[in-house]
Amino acid sequence: MAATPVREIRPAVTEEPPVASRRRASILPWILVAVAAAGAAAFVVLWQGAEAEQRAENELRDRARAFVLALTNFSSDSIQADVDEIRSFATGRFAEEVDTLFGEQTIAAIEEAEAASRSEVQELFVQSMGSESASVFAVVSEEITNRSLEEPQPGVIRLEVELLKTGSGWKVEGVQLFQSPGEDFLPS
Repeated sequence: MAATPVREIRPAVTEEPPVASRRRASILPWILVAVAAAGAAAFVVLWQGAEAEQRAENELRDRARAFVLALTNFSSDSIQADVDEIRSFATGRFAEEVDTLFGEQTIAAIEEAEAASRSEVQELFVQSMGSESASVFAVVSEEITNRSLEEPQPGVIRLEVELLKTGSGWKVEGVQLFQSPGEDFLPS
């Protein structure tokens, strides 16, 4: 009889993973933590940037609103101070226009007519805003009085204001009126 070869059965041996594989498994959680931290940091930076942009736009809106109110609120009793306030917002081309528009003759005519204007900003939109310049559109309701009017005359003014960023903040470079009040505030 022929002998059957006997196969040797060995128990399965679990081999330990190589050292490199264990190292990767222990580093993976740290990599995930680093990626999450980097994502959180990027979110914080973007959030702060958005807040800074919003603060800058709010500063522009506040300055433009103050200017529009200064331009459209005046009284014959305080016209020189009112013009000085308007001038404080002006730069460049608009500074020249203020000097021309509110010369001695205009101021004297406003005082003689006992003219006054009271207004309220209805809407104010930032049309564009860069680091050096901006454009704002405003809708203003205005009420004009003078000694020749029996009652105040209401009106709506639409204007575009061009602003420049200067060392002392936003200044007005130009103003374009799109609609004037219905009546003149100075008598003919």
